[in-house]
Amino acid sequence: MHLKKPETLMIPLLLLTLLLQGCQCAGQEENPARPTPLQEQAEDRIQAQRDFLEKERASIESYIEDRKLEVKRSGTGLFYKVSRDSSAELQVESGDDVVFDYSIYLLNGNLLYTSEPGKPRSLKIDREDAEIGLHESLKLLGLGDEGLFILPSHLAFGVAGDQSKVPPKTALVYELKVLKITKSKS
Repeated sequence: MHLKKPETLMIPLLLLTLLLQGCQCAGQEENPARPTPLQEQAEDRIQAQRDFLEKERASIESYIEDRKLEVKRSGTGLFYKVSRDSSAELQVESGDDVVFDYSIYLLNGNLLYTSEPGKPRSLKIDREDAEIGLHESLKLLGLGDEGLFILPSHLAFGVAGDQSKVPPKTALVYELKVLKITKSKS
């Protein structure tokens, strides 16, 4: 008596299994999955965020248009205009200690914060806690340069605001002037 090898029996057995499964599924209608309440809530939040970003972008563009500003836009969404000091030789870089004068406004023109005369602010670039957009803005300047920077809320104080004068989800306008740069040792 001659017996077949187990390997040769595997292929017909596999084909028979697939055929039976196909027959079982043929009579069933497809029932598309409906989103769960949690998925619907998530989609609603995503849409609300998209709507907010669209409105914020429109208000920033309106600010720029109303003031007839010629600005550039970075990849992160920062709008900026820089006035170069022709004698500037130093550029702000990551790790530098920078001393600067500043004024921070809402898009409606209300002044929120400003450096007091003779009391500039200092910041260690990319090493100290501050608005992401402030670090990015200062790195676009050199010694003596001035700039106007429009920070969307995600580059400013974000969802929470600053818990004082800056409301949640608020775009801000920064006017900056670099007074001193101390280059990083590393």
